[in-house]
Amino acid sequence: MSVRFQFDWVDVAQHPVGADWRTMAQFSIKVGSSTVTSVVDNQSRVYRGHVVVPMFHVAEWLVTNWWHLWDEVQDTRQQRSGYASRHNLSFAGDGYILPDLEIVPVSERVQLRWRRWKPRHSRIEFVDASEVQAGRQQVEAELRSIVDAVLDRLRSFEDCEAAAEKLGSAWDAINSMDSDEQESSRAAALLGIDPFDVGDSEAAEIAAFWDRFDPAIRQEVLASATDGSLTTVSNWLDEGLHALEEMQCENDWAAIRNAVRSQPATEPWKQGYELARPVRNELDAGDGRFDFQSEGSLALPHKVAESPSDRIEGLVAPNTPACITVHKPQSGSRFLLARALADYLGRVESSPGILSSLATDRQARSRTFAAEFLAPAQSLRARLDKEFADEDVIDDLGNEYGVSSYVIAHQIKNHNLANLSFDDAAPH
Repeated sequence: MSVRFQFDWVDVAQHPVGADWRTMAQFSIKVGSSTVTSVVDNQSRVYRGHVVVPMFHVAEWLVTNWWHLWDEVQDTRQQRSGYASRHNLSFAGDGYILPDLEIVPVSERVQLRWRRWKPRHSRIEFVDASEVQAGRQQVEAELRSIVDAVLDRLRSFEDCEAAAEKLGSAWDAINSMDSDEQESSRAAALLGIDPFDVGDSEAAEIAAFWDRFDPAIRQEVLASATDGSLTTVSNWLDEGLHALEEMQCENDWAAIRNAVRSQPATEPWKQGYELARPVRNELDAGDGRFDFQSEGSLALPHKVAESPSDRIEGLVAPNTPACITVHKPQSGSRFLLARALADYLGRVESSPGILSSLATDRQARSRTFAAEFLAPAQSLRARLDKEFADEDVIDDLGNEYGVSSYVIAHQIKNHNLANLSFDDAAPH
């Protein structure tokens, strides 16, 4: 997916703020065949593919939020305070109009999501909307080129010396960091904290946590925690990992994991679907409801405990799918158990796993696995004898398979099994 942030300097009337009028440009953003900056002037009815803005504000916003753009993970339920201001380009305008474009990290990729909108008191309206994922390196290179070009422009004018000095100092600080400083900045950004505004005690707490826990879980745990909660989260992890060690016993899950290993799909949600089907076959689960065993070689040891964070939903043992989860109704508990199983089966190395509400590849894979494992799409298809599925049908299927109606609706929509007579299920 090609991504281009393009701009051409334009001459405008002199402005009291030199950095503004010196960096005024026609700014366009193109993603594949779409133009994010497509606008219509509601007075003249003229369409164009760019906005005219001072690129200084865009560059300043990028530098201020640099680490957040690449490391602060999105939540599927509720964002941290200020998340939009750190990830939505419209906040970079400082009074000028920019598109409602979200830039969100998803593992090694970047999700770009933009929508149609008409800014208040503006005569222009953004008319394009879409959502795509692009490679991080490509997007980062495009955004770096903006900052570098703006700095070159500012440094060529005497009346922009102060602005160039301030922006350049911050940009140089980012680019001159050693590996340890970069790691610390990523850790702070995962917590939603400005890496350049971290107190000594906070920095020490973050560093202690980072050094203490397995790399497989520390990033997702930090992204799930809140500022000031790391000590509580650390204690919870210590207690949970110790409890899981005592819960582990001889089992056949390792043999199942070895039997179902295959070339994974590119998209993580497809990986979950494609993993669930052979696992059901290995377990001879048929096409009906699957119930987890409490005893025997395929038992899934499970303990319920409070979570230190609204985002953390469970902890999975390193060498078995034994898990600790938050309290849920029966259908929700079964879904978390299936997610724990997915986390264990999908690992390459022995390490613990976190179940959370974050929008990461690992969590997406566990969610789609759980949906397909507990309510297989082909099995649902055979039970849907009408073109439309209403709420009664979905509730009945949820009761039959022991999952929520929300999971059934997701499966129907994501696999195009039928048309929903209502719309409350977003894909994946």
